[in-house]
Amino acid sequence: MKSVSIYTLTRNQNISCVQKLERQMSGRGYFLKMREWELDSMKAFVRELETHMDEVYALWFFYSFQIPRLGKEFDLLQIREDQIVNVELKSGAVSDEALRKQLIQNRYYLAVQGKTIRSYTYISSQNRLVRLTNHDRIVDADWEQLCADLRDGGKDYEGDVEELFQAELYLISPLTEPERFLNKEYFLTAQQRDIERQILKKIRAERTGAYWFTGLPGTGKTLLLYDIAMKLSGKQRVCMIHCGESKKDWKRLHERLRRVEYLPDSEIGAECGLEECSAVLVDEAHLLEPGARELLAGISTRRPVIFSGDCEDVISPDELGESAEMVWKSVPGVQTFRMTNRIRTNAELSVFIQNMMRLTRGKGRRMYPHVSAGYGNDEEEAEKLLKGYLALGYRYFEENAGSSEDVERLVVLLDERYFYDETGYLRSGNRSVRRLFHRLNQAKEELAFVVKKNEAVYSVILGLLQAM
Repeated sequence: MKSVSIYTLTRNQNISCVQKLERQMSGRGYFLKMREWELDSMKAFVRELETHMDEVYALWFFYSFQIPRLGKEFDLLQIREDQIVNVELKSGAVSDEALRKQLIQNRYYLAVQGKTIRSYTYISSQNRLVRLTNHDRIVDADWEQLCADLRDGGKDYEGDVEELFQAELYLISPLTEPERFLNKEYFLTAQQRDIERQILKKIRAERTGAYWFTGLPGTGKTLLLYDIAMKLSGKQRVCMIHCGESKKDWKRLHERLRRVEYLPDSEIGAECGLEECSAVLVDEAHLLEPGARELLAGISTRRPVIFSGDCEDVISPDELGESAEMVWKSVPGVQTFRMTNRIRTNAELSVFIQNMMRLTRGKGRRMYPHVSAGYGNDEEEAEKLLKGYLALGYRYFEENAGSSEDVERLVVLLDERYFYDETGYLRSGNRSVRRLFHRLNQAKEELAFVVKKNEAVYSVILGLLQAM
């Protein structure tokens, strides 16, 4: 998305023409839905600027920019070599505290650029301009100061603003970045906040219940679960249960937490002390054994139990057995949520992985420039292909590795044991492909496959890599 001239955009014309003009200037792939009151606020802002500076026509802003996959939106951003000026537009009166919170949050997202940030809000109904100080206070601003800021900072950034703001810059992991989590150096997405609000509201009203949210890897489920845990542990002890093999990694975080107890899934039982906690939270609940699920479902009738798990609908039901979804839907009164906004994982890789794991899904067929494949006719050829990818900085997926670490580039070996069943699911003899699925979703930028002595699977992968 390119910057636009707000002077040009606010000349007198009907809203339909404004939308067409905005799309032409910004290069959006769609028409921006603009309301009359929003346009009126920007017109009032431009008129006021014109009374204090002559060259308003030369000002370029990124208008109504939303960080991809996060849902974080900015009204006006002037991005220059040395600074960013953020101006939020309001039509009606808003409390200073609400203005302060919004500008502080905006500054957090803008800070990744390493530039000086100037933060303003203009309330058109009051003709009031305010700014956020370096001490996080809201004060009435001087128009001359704003105009001076708009003239400073060097040359305008003329590129695509989406290239500056990648969602991956903002998603932190409590596991790998415990300091940032403990220092609250993060914000939840709009979807995460909405799910949290609904869960906490019901817990505070009823003090019991089962809550389950699920989504593909990379939707921020663990961060949401820990944020809920921190809020629930303000005065009472809660228990966080982790499933999987990265127990030593979780220990780093839990050594610093107060009133949040850690329990591995292998220790869940009648005598494990869960009844003494005010709430129980379960990460990676899709890995729970049936007996543990039943015990936790029973506890939910006496205190809140919150489950977070990956969506595994691209894995054959034969391998999953009784799915977690069916288990929790059988719990009376369970409240379920589906997280859809993928943050961590490259959207291109995500679509390819889903289509590869289940051929009948056919979702979002497209080109995949960051996915590659090679074929080895024997052990020696496959080994050389793997070494070639490793030389390029790829990490090799080993089936028995229990690491939960994300990687920039990932290479996977698919041997003759992999096949597609009659329903289109990828299978692997007497082994489960669940670990493969979750490991593939840890690739952030590049994904490669070395297929060994398996022409059928190789043909499928090459077919998926072609544009449809």
